[in-house]
Amino acid sequence: MIGIVIVEDEAYIRKGMVLTTPWEEFGCEVIGEAKDGIEGYNLIKKLKPDIVITDVSMPVMDGIEMIKKLEDELDAEFIIISGFNDFNYAQQAIKLGVKDYLLKPIDDVDFYFTLKKIVKVIEERREQIKQLDRQVLIEEGKTLLLNEENYDNNYDGRKRYVTKAVKWIEEHYHEGIAIGDVAEALDISESYLSRLFKKYTDYTFVEFLTDYRLKMAIELLRDHTIKVYEVSEKVGYNDPKYFSILFKKKMGVTPMEFKNNLSDETRA
Repeated sequence: MIGIVIVEDEAYIRKGMVLTTPWEEFGCEVIGEAKDGIEGYNLIKKLKPDIVITDVSMPVMDGIEMIKKLEDELDAEFIIISGFNDFNYAQQAIKLGVKDYLLKPIDDVDFYFTLKKIVKVIEERREQIKQLDRQVLIEEGKTLLLNEENYDNNYDGRKRYVTKAVKWIEEHYHEGIAIGDVAEALDISESYLSRLFKKYTDYTFVEFLTDYRLKMAIELLRDHTIKVYEVSEKVGYNDPKYFSILFKKKMGVTPMEFKNNLSDETRA
């Protein structure tokens, strides 16, 4: 579930949002409420929500000051609500990376689409983190295999084939390769290498190759000057459309969406 904290000094507005918003529809849950900035600041630090919905004008500490204090302590999305149609507030909110600025009385339709948009951003980020974590595990596994090259003569020869296969992928992933090419280079049968690869890495050859290529693609996409089709070619896919379909299947977003998300985070 996506955790939400609402900070609003007017109880009827705060309770109204808690009770009338179809949170479950968005996969959200209100995990805390606060009536002023100080109370909100302490509660948010404790609960670490994914989304904070806060009023601007509140006693003790206003919403802008609260967000500033939380800026380096919390990775959350903020929605500001205010009865003041004040450009200065909006300008400060934008500089702080606030996702949206809604005026009271809050329009239900505007709030619905704002929440839907932010939930999508959070879900995509979570999926990217999950996939990147998987890539780290793959890299750690690959490093372990490669380090086994230093074992003594009692080292299992079957594992050595897998180690060499992984190294071969690392050197040739940008080419149109298949398991037959690796098996030929190692002078063993394709079926034998396939069994060894699955046994010692828990991945099929194609799964490992795909994940390694996508890992390299992610690194290339961080360069805003490179085109998606160029990334596709550099990681061994001559068909950019197929690359985009594969990338979205694995990462939950297209290469262009991933690239744009990185650009948005850099600007923020």
